[in-house]
Amino acid sequence: MNHIGEVIETSTLRFTCQSVKLNDGPDFGSFVKAISNDITIYGIVYNVSTMSDDQTRRPVAFGLSEEELKMQQPQIFELMHTYFDVQIIGYKKDRYIGLIPPKPVKIHAFTYQCDNIDLKDIRADLNFIKYILNGKTGVEDELIAAAIRTLYYSTDHEESYLIDVGKELIRLLKNDFDRYVTIKRMCNI
Repeated sequence: MNHIGEVIETSTLRFTCQSVKLNDGPDFGSFVKAISNDITIYGIVYNVSTMSDDQTRRPVAFGLSEEELKMQQPQIFELMHTYFDVQIIGYKKDRYIGLIPPKPVKIHAFTYQCDNIDLKDIRADLNFIKYILNGKTGVEDELIAAAIRTLYYSTDHEESYLIDVGKELIRLLKNDFDRYVTIKRMCNI
């Protein structure tokens, strides 16, 4: 299994990774995992960015195609990196637990895309909905809709999954029906 990133910043609630390839971070709303110590920590990607290593210098437009830029200014691509931010939604020691892990991911741990077995474990424990809704990412509603779509498509379109998720959303948003309706519309399933 090939890793897609490496952890460069970490806390008990989220972590940031540097992508293996420039301009090739995981999709918004995709599920990833990092293996750290004796546990696997799961999360959802809520932000992807590409920027210069030197925060005091911004990239400038050259008016060239990417191929032309690589020929004329190859050093530019050595000075840029793609990063992705991950909100933690659970962990696995002996079995998957949809709670915050006891320890943060280790710095320099590799990050991998979740496979169908991982997604099945996440689907079975609806706690991810609570963590995303309360995650303070700034894109909570869009992120929960993306998570629901990702997990729905990984179930071969099981309607029972949508019913379970809908019930959990209603329970968590019982005092905010407008937000529930907005998220339901964004799911676009």
